Amino acid sequence: MTEQSIIKQIGKLAEIDLRKPKAIGSTGFYLKSFKAKNTGTESLKLESKCNFEKRTGGILLRANYSNKLMAIPIPNKKIIGITLKRGKENIDPFFLSPMWILLKLGVSKLYARYFRFRLHEYSIDQMELNIETTDYEMEFIANGYLFERQLSFFENLNYGNKLITEIKAST
Repeated sequence: MTEQSIIKQIGKLAEIDLRKPKAIGSTGFYLKSFKAKNTGTESLKLESKCNFEKRTGGILLRANYSNKLMAIPIPNKKIIGITLKRGKENIDPFFLSPMWILLKLGVSKLYARYFRFRLHEYSIDQMELNIETTDYEMEFIANGYLFERQLSFFENLNYGNKLITEIKAST
């Protein structure tokens, strides 16, 4: 698909406001499920490495599988819903560890988690992303540590009630 045909369908790449910078691209996701609702539409290979670009009239899904690149434009009007699910967090710092001290001082777990000594002190399961459009149903997974940045990206798309966020309970 050429850049000209993408621009016709979903517009140009979103402008960056240097005074209030916002993400115009997502992190890497892995495709776990892809269902085309129409028989004549394109199909992606499972386990493709995917990311999204913010465009003026929608989002562009870029997929890479064995160096074969594909692009699927998704216009705003065709998006039915986006669900972003945070993985379950396990927080179990040991007494007087740096992470334990930081948490007791009121530091956010998002920062304190980088000061753990042992792997069991903090872990988070992978996040899941489900996108349903009039043409496709897609499921993706990514590293759970990246959830906050991805949430910020999808909130900046201004889809309102089309964006649903689910956060699994922490232990």
